[in-house]
Amino acid sequence: MSRVLLVDDSPHAQRMGERILSDEGFEVVTVTTAESALIRLDDVDPDVVVADTVMPGRNGFDICYYLKISPRHRHVRVILTAGVLDSLEEAQVQRVEADGTLRKPFEASALLAAVKPLAEAAMAARALRDVAAGRPAGSSTGDEPRAQAVLKSAPFVALVDSEQVRAAVTVALDAAMASMVEEISQRVVTALTARRPEPRAMEPAPAAIGPPIKLESSVPAPLAAPPPPAPAPAPADVPPAEIVRRVTPVRVRSSSLLGLDITSLDPPDGR
Repeated sequence: MSRVLLVDDSPHAQRMGERILSDEGFEVVTVTTAESALIRLDDVDPDVVVADTVMPGRNGFDICYYLKISPRHRHVRVILTAGVLDSLEEAQVQRVEADGTLRKPFEASALLAAVKPLAEAAMAARALRDVAAGRPAGSSTGDEPRAQAVLKSAPFVALVDSEQVRAAVTVALDAAMASMVEEISQRVVTALTARRPEPRAMEPAPAAIGPPIKLESSVPAPLAAPPPPAPAPAPADVPPAEIVRRVTPVRVRSSSLLGLDITSLDPPDGR
């Protein structure tokens, strides 16, 4: 029986893909993140991986790239999926050497037509690997767990994958996050409660001892206006000024007319 690892963060896509493949006799394992898929590769030991290319964080391209460079999983076939409105660049598909592409939502005929030949090719590649290792063809598909069969048949490769380690750490932290948050919260509450100060009664003010202290204002007094300057004394060698009166001579007009004295003339007839 062939195994299919379905990687998709959409519950609808998981249900549709699992129902279609299970009805045809495939054993289907579903995960929601690329990190979980990388962790479960060894225990699932799939023949075909169907991975979505549009997921938060790592996606189907990352899974496919890892499978193609891993000696233990070189027989696995990869189908990359994307929604109708999502982009699926052919250049990226070729770069990671994907074995096929599909559009979602899944159609039963299209999904089975893509998975069946790839599953047969993966089983053939697995049989060739067993023969090359000196074992009967298909011996790794017995009743024992496939993970142990692969480890026994495949040559040991000292390969430390930082991405797989990161995925394992991420899953472990997600599982322990709730208990960590609860424990840290309890410790913070305990620390705050222990440091809370106890209320103290107000003490009476001490009685005044000694004479009262006179406080001086710190505001300076206004400055008095300066006295007017004294007049400068006159020099001693300068005599006092004298008052000089100027007399303008008055010119007396003569009362005579043509040399005659008209003041002595009496008017005639007593006039």
